[in-house]
Amino acid sequence: MPWNIEIHYRKQHEGNLDANYHCLGFGMNYSLSKWIDAGFFVNSGTYKYQMTVSSNNIILFDGDSRDFFWKYGFNTKLHPLSLLFPNFTSIDVYFDGYLGAFSYTSDYWPKTNKFLYGAGVGIALYPTRHFGLFYERAYDNVNKITINQSNKVKPMNRFGINVRFGGPKKWRK
Repeated sequence: MPWNIEIHYRKQHEGNLDANYHCLGFGMNYSLSKWIDAGFFVNSGTYKYQMTVSSNNIILFDGDSRDFFWKYGFNTKLHPLSLLFPNFTSIDVYFDGYLGAFSYTSDYWPKTNKFLYGAGVGIALYPTRHFGLFYERAYDNVNKITINQSNKVKPMNRFGINVRFGGPKKWRK
C-alpha cells in the first residue's frame, strides 16, 4: 500500500513582537498515482508573546500570553519530478495544497474557529528507500501578524521526517 507518513516541527520567532511560535504536526498521505498524493494532517502548538493592551493611554494589561491552537484538514501533493524522472527516488520536489479548520484558544481573546486554506512548496531527501527528511515553505489564510493596523502574511517553514510504506514499485527496489 502506498502510504507516506510525516512528522514535522516548526519554531518561529517574531522579533518585532517578542513572540515565539512552536508547532508539532502529523500527516498521512496515500499515493493516488505516481505524481499525486492525498491525505490528512493535524497540527497543534502554542504561541507565546508579550502583549500590552491599552485604552485612552491607560494600560489595561501588560504581560505574557500563551495561546493554544489546532490546525487540521485534508491536503494534496503534486510531485512533478515523478513525471519527468520516474525511476529517481532519492529527491522529491512537490507542491502542497490544503483545506481544513483552525481553532484557537487564548487567555485573553475569544475562542476562534476559522476555515483554513493554504499552499506551499517542499523538498524531500530520501537517504534510504523508506526514510527521508523534508523542508516546506507555505502560506495560509490564518498565519497573519497585525502590525500598525496592517496584515502581514508570514510564510511557514516546516521541517521533519518522512516514512514511506509500500508505494510505487520504484520505492520497493
